[in-house]
Amino acid sequence: MASEMVLTLVKKVADMLLPMMPVTRRMMVPRAKTESEGNDQEDRARTDERMVENIMKAAQIHLVVAALLMTVTFTAGFTLPGGFETDTNSKNKGMAILLRRAAFRAFVISDVIAFTCSTAAIFAYFIMATKSISSATAKLEDIIPLYNTAILLQLLGMTAVIVAFSTGLYGTLAHSVGLAVTVCVISGISFYGICLMITLS
Repeated sequence: MASEMVLTLVKKVADMLLPMMPVTRRMMVPRAKTESEGNDQEDRARTDERMVENIMKAAQIHLVVAALLMTVTFTAGFTLPGGFETDTNSKNKGMAILLRRAAFRAFVISDVIAFTCSTAAIFAYFIMATKSISSATAKLEDIIPLYNTAILLQLLGMTAVIVAFSTGLYGTLAHSVGLAVTVCVISGISFYGICLMITLS
């Protein structure tokens, strides 16, 4: 039951951090009904098999998105905004130029969060695939918690990518505060606006 506790913890964190929980709830798969609720055994087996197939098809698309997020955040970690100190006489040669700015630090932290969440989501999708291959009929009870956890991790990673984008641009545009603030506002409004439109649809 450790996976149940982890799923509960992830849901609580997501409820606090993600303002788009109606979208998340729609994406998540509900638990299957138990046999005591009157389902016929054969009908339930067919329904479970169809659900597992649908979940695995959706997981393939989500895996591509998670891999792209992981690739982008990995690259952003080594091609830092502002660049590196190149002065050969400097004791900070090779260090990030914007290292002491708060926006740069927020960029690095949010980039690491996005990378970690995307990597964990990919790992959850791999475990799902392994469980579905290792048994002749994958158990729906094993697949659903992994799928829901992967969705939550991926949405958290996407949110962190938006924060990393905004703070990275803010750090590099700090000399033009008006432009930097405009970029952050547009990023935030567009991301949460899209989430709101999805929620209302």
